[in-house]
Amino acid sequence: MIRAAFFDIDGTLLSFKTHKMPESTKRALATLREKGILTIVSSGRPTYQLPPCIKTGFDAYITLSGQLCYDADGVFRSNPISKTGVASVVEQVKSGCYEALVLQGDRAFCSKLTDDVAEVARAAGLVYEPDDIDRTFDAPVYQFCAFLDQDREHIITDAIPDVATTRWTHLFCDIMPADGGKIHGVRAAFERYGISPQEAIAFGDGENDLSMFEAVGTGVAMGNAWDTVKERADYVTTSVDDDGIWKACEHFGLL
Repeated sequence: MIRAAFFDIDGTLLSFKTHKMPESTKRALATLREKGILTIVSSGRPTYQLPPCIKTGFDAYITLSGQLCYDADGVFRSNPISKTGVASVVEQVKSGCYEALVLQGDRAFCSKLTDDVAEVARAAGLVYEPDDIDRTFDAPVYQFCAFLDQDREHIITDAIPDVATTRWTHLFCDIMPADGGKIHGVRAAFERYGISPQEAIAFGDGENDLSMFEAVGTGVAMGNAWDTVKERADYVTTSVDDDGIWKACEHFGLL
């Protein structure tokens, strides 16, 4: 019996084409709630970048790739990057290794508004503002987005042992604590609500969703998902724009 459903946002709940939630997805979410199934967001986005259709109406929020998790009763996981890890990333940015998006608890800014940064912002329907990279030290950092190719990603993990990387786009990788990732946010939710992995289903489309699939009993890849995500999913549904969530919920008898 499924007691909780976890949802990525971009490419899963939201269409990359319209930046909106399909009507069929809204109906599926409403039906899940009526049946007493917890609906939980699991995203790389911070709270302040959640669109109105997602900012309310869910039972819990796993944000910043599992580093900051909360529900109506408060925060149940907070795991920022270590101060030494933050300092090392800032030094790499200053050395010209890459530009970065800095994601803190209450704000985000980019080290430089490059074409790639602007492209990512457009794809997610967001606006990124540039600021002095030293402002990174003003508050705890839960995640960086480093704009570099996948074949250069190792320069981060080779030099900074207390961070890990993942990605959902070819334009950048997410930098998070070594003990970070959606898997830890999902497991924190299990503990919060007394749920076992076999009682949970997760929906995603990017590489950063693979650890979420590891945590749950059933992982569903959207039809628009990366091939590697489809290969490791328990079920592949249609795309977000072709009623993928509704059809998957129907397939598993959740509607």
